[in-house]
Amino acid sequence: MNRRMTWILVGLAALLAAYVWYSGQPRGNAAAGTETPSVPTPIPGSGPLFNATAEQIAGVWIVDMAANRSLALSKDAQGNWQVTSPDERPADQTQAQSFASQFANVFVSTVITKSADLTPFGVLSPTYALGVKLVDGSNVRVSIGDKAPTGSGYYVLRDGESNAVVVSTSAIDGLVALLKAPPYAAPTATPTPTVATTRTPAPTDAYEAATPSPVPTQPASATP
Repeated sequence: MNRRMTWILVGLAALLAAYVWYSGQPRGNAAAGTETPSVPTPIPGSGPLFNATAEQIAGVWIVDMAANRSLALSKDAQGNWQVTSPDERPADQTQAQSFASQFANVFVSTVITKSADLTPFGVLSPTYALGVKLVDGSNVRVSIGDKAPTGSGYYVLRDGESNAVVVSTSAIDGLVALLKAPPYAAPTATPTPTVATTRTPAPTDAYEAATPSPVPTQPASATP
């Protein structure tokens, strides 16, 4: 065997090895028409999830799709917070404003940019849905999908966007926990009515108190 033939065989062997290695790499679920979620690409400064400050928020709501329960709060015409779901009742103003601040302080940690198919992230069939109503009348809604493989965040999709984002697990769990604790205002205590009682006026003079009332006497009859 000459040297040229030897190099040809070596080259063919190298190509065969490369093909075997490549064919063994995961390429997603081709049969189901979906692909494995790509490694998220961080985008610095992606900002707050709802792109709003606490002062711009006029209403918030949370829906648990699986348990079919919800919590919603909104400001009335006077600027006072009201619970509108599950029951329509006045809200504790301090707690309600604190909840609005929680929504405003949820930040995106990662934006998914390498996957055109959102199905593997669970955002198309969400577990929870969250939203805020802004003072200008606009609404921002997000769908909460599956947890990221590391467990440190949830995949989230904002309405009108094509890229999923990742939000920390603690932030989402903190909002979902509000479902169990609606911020109802404490009921106002109703005063107990008092019943007026009549009392016999006390004597104004100690002598009057000690002196018995005179006994009326009958006139003596005339002797016949």
